[in-house]
Amino acid sequence: MADEVNKYIEKRYERWLDYSRYHCSCAGIEDEATDVLNEVLCSLLQKPEKQLQSLYERKSGQYTELDYYILRMIKLNATSPTSPYQHKYRPLPVDANVDYSRLDIEDLPDEDYDRPGDVLEKTNQVREILCRLNLSEKARKVFEWRFFLNEKFRDWPGPETEKELFDLYYKAEKLIKEKLNGKTLF
Repeated sequence: MADEVNKYIEKRYERWLDYSRYHCSCAGIEDEATDVLNEVLCSLLQKPEKQLQSLYERKSGQYTELDYYILRMIKLNATSPTSPYQHKYRPLPVDANVDYSRLDIEDLPDEDYDRPGDVLEKTNQVREILCRLNLSEKARKVFEWRFFLNEKFRDWPGPETEKELFDLYYKAEKLIKEKLNGKTLF
């Protein structure tokens, strides 16, 4: 059945696109006619197959209920400001009275910031602090399991309960944060 609907969509696509162009031009969004139609078709194809089949099989003259449904949805999405399409893709409001050359906007060059390098540096700081802390071997391994390996405590290979693991992890995390914030000295 899905093949029949897909073939029908292929057959009718150009006519629906013309209809979409008309309503989009009336709504002042003529460049978005293809997007409106495609959004309508995407939402249509996500419906249950029985509903699609029912729309496809019900005829009304030379058209099917599927045609009428798609045409209604195109008109709605093109003209209604609360439609799914316009809600999803509405432009940001712009104040035409603002002189952007007079705004004091700080331009930060993105290419000077080395995000991976920064993450590596901070990770190494945490590793160094973890090594210097007076923690039990179990607490150190629990912290490494969760923080560095990003593993879940439910997958922990030891006999400890998740509550014990969380307690150990949060105590180690608290000590590391204190060291990072300078509250305690080495």
